[in-house]
Amino acid sequence: MLEVLHEIVLEIGADPGKFAIEVVQFLVLVAIVYFVAIGLGRRKGMLTNILAERRSRVAARVDRAAHADEELVRSQVEAMSRVAAAKSEAAAIVRQARATARVLGRQSRATTDSEAAEIRERSARVLEEERAEMRVEIRDRLVGVVAQSTRAMLNEGLSPHEQRQLIQGILSAQIGNLEESAENLSATALP
Repeated sequence: MLEVLHEIVLEIGADPGKFAIEVVQFLVLVAIVYFVAIGLGRRKGMLTNILAERRSRVAARVDRAAHADEELVRSQVEAMSRVAAAKSEAAAIVRQARATARVLGRQSRATTDSEAAEIRERSARVLEEERAEMRVEIRDRLVGVVAQSTRAMLNEGLSPHEQRQLIQGILSAQIGNLEESAENLSATALP
């Protein structure tokens, strides 16, 4: 390193004018680089402009990021409110569906009950009609039996004891037939 310094001192000592020109050239070059890179006064240099542009781009990105964060928070709040609204709407729909199901169940039950009552009433009417017909038929048969037994007594000229036995025999046979008819009628009327 001492050798390099020795060479520099020898060079300066050999031609000091040349050294002064080189120093001035170096200072002019430094001034030009400073003027171009940094600028002078109001005029800004390239380095200052590049840094200013870089600073403005970074500031713009920071602003966009802040705006994106605000947008994200707003979107999250909006999504949460929509989810809450959807949940409350779903709950309302479920309540309404349950209420509708209860009403329809009651209506269905009422309809079924009224139809069953109507069927019971019809069955009771049909049974009563069948009983009335059976009574008429029994009365007609009894009248026929009495008429037949009266004819048989008149035609035969039987004693009172024989007449009574004949009437009892005819009546018991006809009552057996009537009971059989009543059982058949009951079996067909009530399934």
